[in-house]
Amino acid sequence: MKEIFLFELQYRFRRPATWIYAGLGMLMAGLLAYLMQSSTAQFVNSPNNIAEIIGPISVISIFFYAAIMGVPIFRDQDHKTAQTYFTFPITQKSYVLGRFFGSFTIVSLLNIFIVLGAIIGFTMGMLAERPDYGDYDVFNISSYLLPFIFLLQVNAFLIGALFFSLMAFFRKMSIIYLGGICLLLLYTLAGNFLGDIDNEWLSVYLDPFGGEAWSYVKKYWSINELNTNQLPIYGKFLLNRMIWLGIGIAFFLIAFFRFDYKKFLVSSSKSKKVNTDEYVPSMISSINQVFNKKTARKNLWSLSKIEFLSIIKDPVFLVLVIIGVVTSIILIYFNNETYGTPNLPITRYIIDNITVGITLLSIVILIIYAGEAVHRTRKNKTFVFYDALPISNQSLYFSKVLSLIGISLVLTLIHILIGILYQTFNGYFDYDLGTYITYNFMITFTNFLMTTLLAFFIHVLVNNKFLGYFIVILIYIGSPLLITLAFKSDNPLIRFRGTTPFFISDLNEFGHYLKGIFWLKLYWILLTAILLLIGMLFWTRGFFSSAKERLTLAKRRLNFKMVGALMMVIIAFVSVAGYSYYNLKVLNTIEDGDFFNKIAAEAEKKYSRLIDQPHLQVTDLKAYIDVFPEKRNVKVKGKFKLINNYETAIDTMLLQLQYGNEHTSLEDVIYNNKKVYPVIIDSVNRMYFYKLPNTMLPGDKAELIIDISAETKGFANRRETQILNNGSFFDSSIFPKFHYDRSIIDNGIRKKYGLKKLDYLFPPRTDSIALKKNLFNEDANYINFEAVVSTSSDQIAIAPGKLVKEWKDNDRSYFHYDLESQTDLFFNVVSARYDVEQSIWTAPSGKKVDIEIYHSPKHKRNLKYFIDGTKAGLEYFSRNFHEYPNSVLRIVEFPAHATFAQSFATTIPYSENFGFSADFDKAKDFNYAFRVTTHEVAHQWWGHIVTPSKTSGANIISETLAEYSSLMTMKKEYGENGIKNFLKYSLDNYLSNRAFSFKPERSLINVETAQHIWYRKGSMIMYELQDIIGEEKINKALKRFLDEYKNFEKGVYPTSENLYDAIYRVTPDSLKYAVKDGFKEIVLYENRIRKAKTKKLENGTYETTFTVDSKKIYYDDEGKEERTDDKTNYIEIGLFGKDIVDDQEVPLKNPYYLERKWLQPGENTFTIITDKKPEKAGIDPYNKLIDRNSNDNLGGIEE
Repeated sequence: MKEIFLFELQYRFRRPATWIYAGLGMLMAGLLAYLMQSSTAQFVNSPNNIAEIIGPISVISIFFYAAIMGVPIFRDQDHKTAQTYFTFPITQKSYVLGRFFGSFTIVSLLNIFIVLGAIIGFTMGMLAERPDYGDYDVFNISSYLLPFIFLLQVNAFLIGALFFSLMAFFRKMSIIYLGGICLLLLYTLAGNFLGDIDNEWLSVYLDPFGGEAWSYVKKYWSINELNTNQLPIYGKFLLNRMIWLGIGIAFFLIAFFRFDYKKFLVSSSKSKKVNTDEYVPSMISSINQVFNKKTARKNLWSLSKIEFLSIIKDPVFLVLVIIGVVTSIILIYFNNETYGTPNLPITRYIIDNITVGITLLSIVILIIYAGEAVHRTRKNKTFVFYDALPISNQSLYFSKVLSLIGISLVLTLIHILIGILYQTFNGYFDYDLGTYITYNFMITFTNFLMTTLLAFFIHVLVNNKFLGYFIVILIYIGSPLLITLAFKSDNPLIRFRGTTPFFISDLNEFGHYLKGIFWLKLYWILLTAILLLIGMLFWTRGFFSSAKERLTLAKRRLNFKMVGALMMVIIAFVSVAGYSYYNLKVLNTIEDGDFFNKIAAEAEKKYSRLIDQPHLQVTDLKAYIDVFPEKRNVKVKGKFKLINNYETAIDTMLLQLQYGNEHTSLEDVIYNNKKVYPVIIDSVNRMYFYKLPNTMLPGDKAELIIDISAETKGFANRRETQILNNGSFFDSSIFPKFHYDRSIIDNGIRKKYGLKKLDYLFPPRTDSIALKKNLFNEDANYINFEAVVSTSSDQIAIAPGKLVKEWKDNDRSYFHYDLESQTDLFFNVVSARYDVEQSIWTAPSGKKVDIEIYHSPKHKRNLKYFIDGTKAGLEYFSRNFHEYPNSVLRIVEFPAHATFAQSFATTIPYSENFGFSADFDKAKDFNYAFRVTTHEVAHQWWGHIVTPSKTSGANIISETLAEYSSLMTMKKEYGENGIKNFLKYSLDNYLSNRAFSFKPERSLINVETAQHIWYRKGSMIMYELQDIIGEEKINKALKRFLDEYKNFEKGVYPTSENLYDAIYRVTPDSLKYAVKDGFKEIVLYENRIRKAKTKKLENGTYETTFTVDSKKIYYDDEGKEERTDDKTNYIEIGLFGKDIVDDQEVPLKNPYYLERKWLQPGENTFTIITDKKPEKAGIDPYNKLIDRNSNDNLGGIEE
């Protein structure tokens, strides 16, 4: 064993490839570590980030491991040295041990280089002093050592043992590929399960590389824990490592004990029996050799067919395709859900989910078989006669390329077939073949094509199969990552396979995006075609293999015909590149992230004096808006009435354009019927300063008319979703704003550009000026709004307000809207080809309110749930808070470029991704269309009738109260059982997002930017408060709060402190702790069931004694534990029977006993008598409290 072990080391140390692998691994880890950024309060070199760098490299390095661990035994067979080895006095076991551990030692050395690269990278990053990249912690060797052992080494052993044993028994490299791909697919599946609360535990067992198990363990860690905790060598992460290390050991032991050198020496291919008994002499035929173009074409076709069939008939290829199909079906099934409700298998959903499964596998297949096509004849030693055939280099070369293109086409058609079959088996027959064909041939096939051409070129150039694989993967995955991290650019002209962003929509289909996609796909195909032709020069034929020999051959092959072909493709490439550049960089702009940060920083230094300075405000707006969907242009005219609401005079007016289209121009500005011109123009920041003809004194009013046009030119590297062919959606930012605001809020970026650190984004709640500004737009308080909107004749345009007139003129449709109540300066415009569903709701006063759903003609299925949610919200909020002030409320569908709904006065734009195509008949959870609708309807009260002040923490008035209001309608509609999963989801969302805050976590009353706090934590706190204080009391407090601050009647906007006080006043003294904990503290509970036992009494009832443990912990804003509570808390306990299911087969808890008790910290024991035998006992069974491990709140009961 020792001699074989040392020989393996010596062999590897002498091979240049070993040091190339080591260098590449070190470089890769070093670059990733150096470019690592932390946009949160987490240290750049935290133990978590170090593990996030080192761990995934073992996945990328799978080709290194294959080259080293899969080759030793194969090499002996390939070099015909195995027979010699087994004539020496060595045992089979010594042979296996020497080969395996010699190779594994080399792999371990490579892993050490990876860790050294990471150390160097993080150290260089720290020395570079880049504040925008984040803060660094002191060096800790454990942060590198633990990932090295438990991620790199365990993974290397698993992969190595798998490859070694597969090669020992099958002696085919293709089997190694199959094994590696199976590991990668398990890794992909584990990553998808991690995003599903019900199935995330599967990630612990499925992930062979440990990364998803690591993510599962740290899911609820705070910033402080991520900064201080090392890789957890305990719990489920350790379980994952032990499982997969055990699997690796099992593979090795199988090879160790089952390896038989006699069988190994027998050829794996079955030889055909040749009959040599009879010999019939015959005349040698005269062969007329013909070498012309027709023969060349026949040869090319014949060779291409042979190459193509050799791949198609390869059992490994067929197995890989089957694996890809199965994986795709699994991913479609599990990924095609929102809040536990599956979506209908519409074509665009199917396409999105196939991309994760078989598309990734198809890319890997093409990369592998490109390498096989280049190296096959040399591997099986047939190149000696194959290359001697009277066939041109071009025929040999391009036959392999054409066969791979044929495989690309087959894989593309499989994509389409999988989607159609999945839809058919699910009873969905609206296949949308146009979308299938357009996407798969414009996107999928072109990606396959350019990947194939690149992979083929790389393999020809480097002339080393495994190194070629790694370089292709590095270019495919690493180059976009490097461009993004190093250059902070998303320029599609330098990012391999780059194209303009796009989305598929039922409303807008592919829209205007196909033009940009076509030209950029053609750009990359032509570039890879150039590489392919260059590769032809270096194509190895015969015994020429050294770099010098191949360079000589390349010069010889660079003849007139080759130069002509290259020039033709280069000219085509340059033409397409020039046209694409003209569209992307001349007609439009592409700038990196630092460019915009630099511009914003310079603007703040220049204009920071304008922050909080008096400016003109709007009291009335009549907007004239002309939408041109075909040209994707828009023209607007705004007639404003202005006022000076400040106590000082104003002599200057600022107009700053804010609409996303860069070709937006300020055409005319007319002030009090007189055209005015800017005295200062800052075109970079789109700011225009006007000297007012007359100084406006406090209380003075004026009229202003603004004309703006926005055009679309060429194709840009942006989605440009505001104006679409069908489904335009934009908001009040189409008009300029009258004030200046800072835009850089990240303190690292601020430090880089010399800006002052921001502890809070908004002024304190005592700031008298901020109290007079609303959070969403300080350019107005409450305004009168009117809009006249025109669009194409076949579209409907919607804006806030009652439709007072509709007409057609000059082949255009016009709509006049007038808002019946005042609103904040926040409106929207939507235009598309809609069907309209209508209903009526009657207010408590008897007023009729029209409910209108503007939707795609394809989306009629779920309209009932939107209408039900709208009515339920209007009913509950009108009865408990304030009657709805308008006579119409609309839900308006917009295309799938985003997944959200947003509430404007009387109008709620709603993404087509958010419930219109859901299959609520198969819902396993709450009806999210109903819930989201009630949330957005609630914003008509919380956000419009009452608007928060521009102070710290005020947004909870809008978002937390809308969440609370929505929960109350759900509770009324479905009961408490019907919302338990939403509470669980809210708990999971809040806890898992704490680690992503770029500032320290704020308490609810102080939160400014963290949606997971004002949405999820806020909803849980408010639900708990209404549960212990009483829904009626909370609602009365909110009604008084609304009456006090509605419509800016008090002259100030409310703060989060005002909301806190309103709730605190109605709370009994014994429960005030809960209000303070919820709003002003960061509190986590650790509740669990300890034990439970039941017995049947003589009277037929059941006596159950159970013990629960309760602990309440207070944390600081970094997640550090401050103290534990030593007081009693009012917490729910309960006994439950077996879960029951409702009409839709959704599981519901079955409570036999449910009551709140005052619990002491620590263990509390209760004895409860019930009529029925309970199955489970627990504490906080509905997850109303914020508990980091709520899975142990309920437990079984012993008898």
